[in-house]
Amino acid sequence: MKIVNILSVLKIVLFSSIIMSFVGCEKKSAEKNSSVSNVGLNENRPVVIGMPNPIRESTAQDILNTLGVRFAVPDDAKNVQYSVISDLLAQMDFIWNEAECTARAEPSDETSLKDISGFYYNWKNSADVKVGYNEAKANWTKDENGNSLGICIWWDAVPGIMYSVSMKSNANAENLKKLANAVYVQMQD
Repeated sequence: MKIVNILSVLKIVLFSSIIMSFVGCEKKSAEKNSSVSNVGLNENRPVVIGMPNPIRESTAQDILNTLGVRFAVPDDAKNVQYSVISDLLAQMDFIWNEAECTARAEPSDETSLKDISGFYYNWKNSADVKVGYNEAKANWTKDENGNSLGICIWWDAVPGIMYSVSMKSNANAENLKKLANAVYVQMQD
């Protein structure tokens, strides 16, 4: 009989402890939320919650003026948009040959290829290609939906600019090479 009573008392104590911890958490959460919402009322600056977006819209001319990078717009490209990421990396997004494409360029002192594409896949295929007079690497694979996506990366040593192009469909060595050569602008004489 004493064992049954002890178990009953333990269950009640455990249940009460759980309820009290929920009530305590809810009160702290409410206090925390009210202090966050009052921050902007007492100050003249905006409240920023989270990380600021490192991507800002830009123009081809702004990219050339600030980063010294120029992209050519491929024939038949549609919906061309420019942006800069963290004030260091130029980006041009567009549709080309029915594929979503991105060209990126970053002034760099790197002497070897650095992947600035933002695509992180286990590449199943790879080929050495030429972009202008530069040695380049084309990589492509199929994604989980069966789309052939890929990147081509190269470094132009004279101006010191790292480049990449990416395709979200129709990627193979030939298409990646064509895309890279279509956006590449030789920056030296």
